Amino acid sequence: MDEAGITPPSPAPPSPAPPAGRWRGLWRHWTEGLDFQAAFVMTAATVLLILYHYDGSSGFYRRYFGQAFQGVALRDLFPACYWYGSSLVLLGVVPLLLGRLVLHRPLTEWGVGLGDWRFGLKASLGMFALFLPVLWVVSHEPNFAAKYPLFGEARRDLSHLVLNEVGYATYFIGWEFMFRGFMLFGLKPRLGYHAVWVQMIPFAIMHFGKAQIETLAAVAAGIILGYLALRSRSFWYGWLLHALVAVSNDLWAIYQKGGVGA
Repeated sequence: MDEAGITPPSPAPPSPAPPAGRWRGLWRHWTEGLDFQAAFVMTAATVLLILYHYDGSSGFYRRYFGQAFQGVALRDLFPACYWYGSSLVLLGVVPLLLGRLVLHRPLTEWGVGLGDWRFGLKASLGMFALFLPVLWVVSHEPNFAAKYPLFGEARRDLSHLVLNEVGYATYFIGWEFMFRGFMLFGLKPRLGYHAVWVQMIPFAIMHFGKAQIETLAAVAAGIILGYLALRSRSFWYGWLLHALVAVSNDLWAIYQKGGVGA
């Protein structure tokens, strides 16, 4: 009570923070140690990989478009081309646009330029030369020729083979950009070289369904390709190495089966 014997009113309780304020607080709590770009890159990459897995496969094409384009030449390779194109769009074009239009970073900061091309070419071609004898030995395994090319239609004739291999090489542009472009260079400003380890995890997981040894090898490959991209400041040399190995796999397998049309 005051001197006049009057009890002053209790102070009013503080007004609750407006919803926007609460959301900002939650955002700061959830992303502590990160920034908007790092959180956005990890979220967008996860969503795009999910969309690619479920909606970008050749199985999706066969399920919904399998009866389309009857009588069109090379129609039997359309499921493969859909898969290759989905990788290019969902894992390449879309994240590149997000990086430019949402995060407002120039294309060169996503590893799209040639970077240190002297180092990049020497490293990628040198590693490919080291891989070639291994590929040759592996190509003699009984199951190898039965597995590659992934789309058996590529064996039919030279036209099928060329279209498939060009599409297959294009497929790796999107694949490599997602991991060694969008994720790696998008996370590097906040995580530094630790970004190599982060992009390696989903890269290896996306190999689930392949042979166990190939999935385990993806752990080492993700680290090596990540370092190559950072050192060369470009994702293109990882793409070159990946595409050369993949196409060589197909050609070795076809050779072991007796050639095109065998």
